[in-house]
Amino acid sequence: MKIKYDKSPLLWIALKLFLSKKTLFGGSAPLALFGLILGVASLVVSMAVMSGFESTLQTAMTDVSGHVQVVKRSRFPDNWLELEERIKKIEPSLQGATRFVFVEGIMAHGGQISGVLLEGIDKARVNSTLRLQSRVQAGSADISVPSDVPLALIGSGLAKKMSLNVGDVFRVVLPIADASDPSNFQRKVGTFKVQGILELGKYDWNERFVVTDLATAQQVAMIGERYTGLMLRFKDPTYARQAGFHLSQTLGAPYWIRDWRDSNENLFDAVAVQRPAIFFVVSVIIFVAAFNISSTLLVNVVQRYKDIAILKTVGLSRKDVIKIFTFQGLIMGALGLAGGFVLGLILCVLFNFAQSRLGLISGAVYRVDSIEVNVRFVDTLAICASTMLICFLATLAPARRGADLNPMEGLRNE
Repeated sequence: MKIKYDKSPLLWIALKLFLSKKTLFGGSAPLALFGLILGVASLVVSMAVMSGFESTLQTAMTDVSGHVQVVKRSRFPDNWLELEERIKKIEPSLQGATRFVFVEGIMAHGGQISGVLLEGIDKARVNSTLRLQSRVQAGSADISVPSDVPLALIGSGLAKKMSLNVGDVFRVVLPIADASDPSNFQRKVGTFKVQGILELGKYDWNERFVVTDLATAQQVAMIGERYTGLMLRFKDPTYARQAGFHLSQTLGAPYWIRDWRDSNENLFDAVAVQRPAIFFVVSVIIFVAAFNISSTLLVNVVQRYKDIAILKTVGLSRKDVIKIFTFQGLIMGALGLAGGFVLGLILCVLFNFAQSRLGLISGAVYRVDSIEVNVRFVDTLAICASTMLICFLATLAPARRGADLNPMEGLRNE
């Protein structure tokens, strides 16, 4: 008479067998689980750093230069408000626009000189377009405060190199071309007071940027009411490329349109190419751990011949045995996945601490001085799916080995 077996507690049986001394606390199981945890943690950290680099650079670009810049190749129209209205009609999602001007010069302070890029921005509209307040390291980003000396904001690298602090006065020398003879230049010296020191997010910006009011920059550069262009901000930074393309088609040839991604296109493209490559390379650690899991389960099958024979005798089918050992592999994969994420998050915190103390990131090479690690949902989902899939495939061979066991052969020596 064949005993009818209730097949519902298969997961419970798998968990019971997994937590026994023969499986979890014996043989190579602890090493296999530890290897899986290290593999998942490495994958979490590498993806978080790659995503953090991309998001850090994107935030820096949009905070300091807006989402889109509109520049006219010739003399910019005097009535910029009309241009803004045209842009609003073309792109109703426009949130803010401000005029800007770029002038190259030389900073002189304390016997030292350094090449700088003087940026003039409309102080009445800057807060609607840029996010300089979030970049303040010392002092204030408000350059509209009344002062006898024009106020300016400088990058943190420039402040360190020139030994400047909030409240210090420095000079910028600008070369002004002679109207009658463009080959001749005259010097124009502008005096500024440090209102704030900014962490601009990009190494070259921190080393060169001096930000002041638009009217002050125009006066020092002797360019009258001229300006370089408009900085625009939209509701969604990811929409900037589409908006820029649309504006470029509509406004026509006199205008040059670029979005926040254009100036660092090569870096963003490199991240897009390297992300899947790094994911695959680091996943090799998980593959190695999966082989250890497979060997552990295979040994467990050999040690469980008697138990498998008894379960088959009381009614378990071949598929049920496969499910039990598959569940064991997936349980080990879930534990490794959870432990790997915990360890990975701890390593991310340690990475943030180390780069703030030791300067792990070279700004001259990577364009950014620090990276805010970013564990994205998409990366998390990919890591979970790939880990569990690899662990599932690793369980198939030992599970089938156990399922093919003849009950009489398993009980022969008992």
